[in-house]
Amino acid sequence: MNKRKKWGIIALVICIIGGIVMFSLNHQKEKTLEEKMRIEQDRMALYLVNHYEGVRTVEFESFSKDNITGTWSGDALVNDKYYVRFTLWNLGGEISMSQLTSRNSGEVLEKRKQIDSKSDLDIDVRYGKLK
Repeated sequence: MNKRKKWGIIALVICIIGGIVMFSLNHQKEKTLEEKMRIEQDRMALYLVNHYEGVRTVEFESFSKDNITGTWSGDALVNDKYYVRFTLWNLGGEISMSQLTSRNSGEVLEKRKQIDSKSDLDIDVRYGKLK
């Protein structure tokens, strides 16, 4: 086998190994982001339970990042009736929530008179995907 063929085979093997490594790293990063999203959705659901009365189910419909502001936002349907939008100031950061009253026909969730401090979720949570 001449030198040129040998170097060609070596270069091909290096490219294949590099491709496998890059695929593996990208897949791992994607999995890590999904885990972080689930943690954040749990935090948002817990925020609802601690701040509002009668929360039984939360279905997250979307979750996305605004690259300009660095905030994350998620839309959810509470008790199959109330639409809400969460804003997170970075993953793990402060949570704020607004009720989408125009989609709720003017109905709103009832705020608790005193904020609860539950740390366990005892409601049905359906998790959304990153958009």
